[in-house]
Amino acid sequence: MTDTDTLPGCLLITGTPGAGKTTVSRLVAERLPRAARLDGDVFAMMLVSGWVNMLDADGNWNPGPEGQRQLQLRTINVCSTADNFAEAGYTPVVDHIIETRAELELFAQRQKTRPLMLVVLCPPLEVARHRNETRDPQTRVDYDFAPLAQNQRRELGGLGWWLDSGEQRPEDTADLIVAEAAKRAVVSELDLGRA
Repeated sequence: MTDTDTLPGCLLITGTPGAGKTTVSRLVAERLPRAARLDGDVFAMMLVSGWVNMLDADGNWNPGPEGQRQLQLRTINVCSTADNFAEAGYTPVVDHIIETRAELELFAQRQKTRPLMLVVLCPPLEVARHRNETRDPQTRVDYDFAPLAQNQRRELGGLGWWLDSGEQRPEDTADLIVAEAAKRAVVSELDLGRA
């Protein structure tokens, strides 16, 4: 990629906690001549009051109706901001957990910049768990995300580019995404329409 090249469209990087989304999305954005990195978690933290806990009493992921509404609002706001950056000539690189096809469809519906490229970072679960356990306690998650990984496989399998980054350095993963995402990660409306 030359200094005048950019990644066309919007790049959505997802995966479980510990998959490397935050680090890799930052590195990808740094490698592009004009890019903005959007973190879905930052949008969640914008709610100052009225925020609901997404975990149930047993510590399992279970956002409930209000939590689902807040997750949808987060997606809508991420998409609007991504479009604003794209309109200004920046490639939006989005770090956001997408678990289901319905969530991806909402993202694709609200996010107008095309092409939409989906990269699912999918290191082995034991690698993601290790990364989660060894990172800063402020960013560590305390729930079992194995069901999330299973749901992503079931719901999103066959869409976008599933990239096993378990044995790669984050820098190598970012280089690969910059080089290959436009060819390997594009998700079309036709792809989303298939059940």
